[in-house]
Amino acid sequence: MPDPALRAQVTDQHLRDWYRERDLLPDGIETVIGAGSSLHATVDRIMRETGLDGVPAIDR
Repeated sequence: MPDPALRAQVTDQHLRDWYRERDLLPDGIETVIGAGSSLHATVDRIMRETGLDGVPAIDR
C-alpha cells in the first residue's frame, strides 16, 4: 500500500507532467498492442511471442 502522505503530494498535474505518449524503452524491446486488438487476439499474440503457446497447459 502506498504511503498516504506521499500519495497526497502527487497531483493530477504531476501525472500529466510525467506522462509521455509512446515513451518506450530503447532498442525496440517493447511491443505496442493497439487499443483495437481484441482480448483474444492480444492473449494469442502474447502467448505466441513469448513462446508460451508451446507450453502444455496445467490442469488444476
